[in-house]
Amino acid sequence: MNERRSTRWDASPRPDQPSVEHAVEIVPIDYDRHRLRIRAESKYERSWRASFSRREPWTVAWLESETRRGDTVYDIGANVGVFSLIGATLLRGEGLVVAFEPGFSSYARLCENIALNGLSSMVVPVPLALSSISGLQAFTYRTEDPGQSRHAFSADAWTPAASDSHKRYTQPMVAVTLDEVVRLFRLPRPNLVKLDVDGAEAHVLRGGRHTLSAPECRSVFVEIDDTNTDDVVSLLESYGFRLERRHRRKESSQMWHGAFRRSDT
Repeated sequence: MNERRSTRWDASPRPDQPSVEHAVEIVPIDYDRHRLRIRAESKYERSWRASFSRREPWTVAWLESETRRGDTVYDIGANVGVFSLIGATLLRGEGLVVAFEPGFSSYARLCENIALNGLSSMVVPVPLALSSISGLQAFTYRTEDPGQSRHAFSADAWTPAASDSHKRYTQPMVAVTLDEVVRLFRLPRPNLVKLDVDGAEAHVLRGGRHTLSAPECRSVFVEIDDTNTDDVVSLLESYGFRLERRHRRKESSQMWHGAFRRSDT
């Protein structure tokens, strides 16, 4: 059954805001091994998030090959939660997915999707940005729709002037390092980490040295911007990982995915 959520917008919306009301639908994820669904309202959710198995088969393959019953999986940059949901089902009732998503609309949808699929005991949603240092930092939205990506987060300190200088919404964002999150909230250390943060991957990795260097962290799967390749590979090598596989959707793409495995496993 379709559900509708009515949203009224200002008569003169910014270019990054939707200007019409949308129906919220429940749509299936294109994942054959388990019946999973998400709520879809924006075009990004309908055309992109629900078809991630087809668009990023290598990410699904990594989850399927690496996830063991009882693992703790960190999904950093979870968006609306498609890979968190897949990872949770692969744990077969034992283990935990910790899903980090700072964007307000995608985080809200992430929580809805966890509840929709009955996975509240398996997925912990965390509405914090991970960075190289902790503080109030600037997070600029590409658009404010749930399911959107390619937001801008550079770990720069937020100031009122930072918000005034952008046509798009720049949110003062509470950012913390991965090591501090694990320590402060007593999270179980990860066995697997999926990292997809639209160019901020080196910032996240720098803030997670102790967590990622721990021997129980077996594998890290990262979407990497070409401009960050040297930093990301160097950081992960310093934490004890080696690059095992590369994937690129198309040759013209600036982004590629890397599967890294701990060298002694």
